[in-house]
Amino acid sequence: MRMKKSLTASMLAAALLGTSLTGLPSGMGGLSGGPEYASAAGDSGAKLPSRVFLERMNELHKALAEGDPVDVQDVRNLRDEIAALDVDANLKLLDPVWNKISTKLPDHVDEPELKRTLFRIVKSVGSFRYDPEASDLEEIRTNPEYRAALKTIAAAGGNPDIVMDDFLVFLFGDGAGRKGVEGTIASELAVMSSLELLGLLGSNEGITNVLLQATDKLLAKKGDYAFVDILSGLGVTAKDIRSLVLNFQVKLQKDVPAIRAMTVAYLRTASEAVAAVSEDGREHRYSLRVAGVAVPQIALVWSKVSGDSIVTVSSKGVVSIPSSAQKASAVIRASLQNPYGGSPKVIFEQEVTLKAVGDGEEGEVFPVEAFLERMNKLRDALLAGDPADVDAVRSFRDEWTKLSFSKDGKLLDPLWKRVKPNLPKTVDEAKLKRDLFDILVAVGSFRYDPKASDLEEIRSNPEFRAALKTLAAAGGVSNVTMDDFLILLFGDGKERGGLEGEMLESVSKMKPSELALLLRNKNKLSALVADSLAGIMEEEEEYPLAKALADLGVRPIDMRQTAKSFQSKFKHDEEAALAMAIAYIRSEAEVAVKVTDYGRQHQYSLSFQGIELPDHALQWSKVSGDKEVSVSSNGRVTIPKGTASATALIQAAVSNPSGKGGKVVFQQEVTLVNEQEEDQTAQKIAALLQALDGKLAKIEVRLASSKTDIQKVSLLLDTAREGNHAARELLKLNAGAQQKEEALAQIKTKVNATITKIIKSLLEF
Repeated sequence: MRMKKSLTASMLAAALLGTSLTGLPSGMGGLSGGPEYASAAGDSGAKLPSRVFLERMNELHKALAEGDPVDVQDVRNLRDEIAALDVDANLKLLDPVWNKISTKLPDHVDEPELKRTLFRIVKSVGSFRYDPEASDLEEIRTNPEYRAALKTIAAAGGNPDIVMDDFLVFLFGDGAGRKGVEGTIASELAVMSSLELLGLLGSNEGITNVLLQATDKLLAKKGDYAFVDILSGLGVTAKDIRSLVLNFQVKLQKDVPAIRAMTVAYLRTASEAVAAVSEDGREHRYSLRVAGVAVPQIALVWSKVSGDSIVTVSSKGVVSIPSSAQKASAVIRASLQNPYGGSPKVIFEQEVTLKAVGDGEEGEVFPVEAFLERMNKLRDALLAGDPADVDAVRSFRDEWTKLSFSKDGKLLDPLWKRVKPNLPKTVDEAKLKRDLFDILVAVGSFRYDPKASDLEEIRSNPEFRAALKTLAAAGGVSNVTMDDFLILLFGDGKERGGLEGEMLESVSKMKPSELALLLRNKNKLSALVADSLAGIMEEEEEYPLAKALADLGVRPIDMRQTAKSFQSKFKHDEEAALAMAIAYIRSEAEVAVKVTDYGRQHQYSLSFQGIELPDHALQWSKVSGDKEVSVSSNGRVTIPKGTASATALIQAAVSNPSGKGGKVVFQQEVTLVNEQEEDQTAQKIAALLQALDGKLAKIEVRLASSKTDIQKVSLLLDTAREGNHAARELLKLNAGAQQKEEALAQIKTKVNATITKIIKSLLEF
């Protein structure tokens, strides 16, 4: 049940599009990029969509069928409602668009009949029935009456060669560069946080807005879609499309329940459970992700469906067996709190097995969730940068995976030569060395692209656990586990930073010029890793594994030599280290700005780990924006005296050691406002605050009628969104600094008051 976030967003998009636009049922959902049409645009012998498309239809249909029978009926009700629409009685629903089309048609066209055919097309697309071979869809695509009608309308819009496929590509994309309405919705959803997505589920207005915003964006892309070009030629605007959508929504009574049903089905196809396993294996703490996005526990209810009687499952996702048990299994499920009231909706179900491991002694616990969250943030920063950096990191990871003990086991010798003489005679030395080597390879190959399942596999690997326990015992330390090793590398999320923290601490003590040199010199990055590894080995009291190695005779210099031994084997380690360093700065850099000359000049600077990056280490530039904005290489952004305000996207890059251009570490849209420009600012601020009062009052009215926690969480998001909107609008005004500060304080006070009311309603004490 693991899928990428883009696919999940696409599935949600299909729900919004399908059930909001014309009530498309489950058969059209699940397209990550639309059907792959095999025929040319003008080919009358159209073929069925690809098997990939059909497989996704099957998956979605199965997810819907496995859920609440009420949801299945809701989708059927919408399909039947659309199919039952009387053509002549409802032709006026098409008027926002038809009124534009009719003015462009030749005199010989039978307009009443053409309008009826157009309505029948909408009905057919909105009510076709699901079947594994998509025969209804194929019938629509090849219907000669429909094709002729579209050609007539298209000819009036300047393109007589349109076919049904062009209409479907407009809706669902072509699987390549054109996203369609569905793919555009997917792009909007893909950047939302988990709380925002959950809030969207509780807001019918929000769902409609996402659909309409996506449609607006698509209609602006002339030249990409034949259907858009035709609409433009007919004079059809985004406003007309909005009116058309709203006409159908007002007419249809079954669309809202169908939206909810399909959205839950899509979530069910993309859910993945992540378990934090206790050291003895007898307790699993589950959390849920939907395509990699964590679902807040407040929105979930966990339960046991069936299985061994000794397995207990708490509503918070804690699954456990008694200390006397060795192994037990159960089917568990996670249900999403229904934001509309009623029973929770099941979005995950799976059989799990808990198995006791080791001797059951408690040890260190590595903070898996916090680590993965940090690494995913770093990975996102890496992907947002230079593609060459991504290639370097992947190449380095591949180098790790290609290491073999038979050929490369000697890389461990600087450490092993110290350990071997101090091992008990009962230890299988060859196996222990191989297992230690395999541990390093496993951790090294997942380090830059961590996944929950890969990490858990390493933590629970019985050979790895046994090897570390044997090594530690030989050094006089008991109860050392893989979690101790991971904490040595990455810290415990609290006071101990591990090797990673040691490196950051070294960086924080650098002078700005030293940090700039570090980013330009690959050798210095490698040396930083080796020196930090040696330094962490001196902290024996903080790290049990470090103490065990020290008692076995391993010195800091041995760790440094071991690190250099492995580095000598790699070709891409320095490039990868630099790429990750740049990504780290990109994810953690803090910007500061000094505003002068009545707001017409901004002087920008960047800092990392509390160190301000020197001007000579950065190259500032303008990416896009208003022509009035000028950006100098040292971070000075200015506008002329006669300009009231202007906006631009600026960026900062550090120099590339390879000399092939800079590496972007910061990018942000900035607006400069000329405070000397006179206007009626006070009245505008008063109107803005009054509008905010009205919006917050409506939210508090909705709070009074909210029945579930998820609805209240949605209201929290709405409140924050309105406050942010008011603050952004305030920043656009040509107000003085003091005026803005006072108005912003009022916005904060108003928003905080509403947030406090919502939070109090969530608390049970």
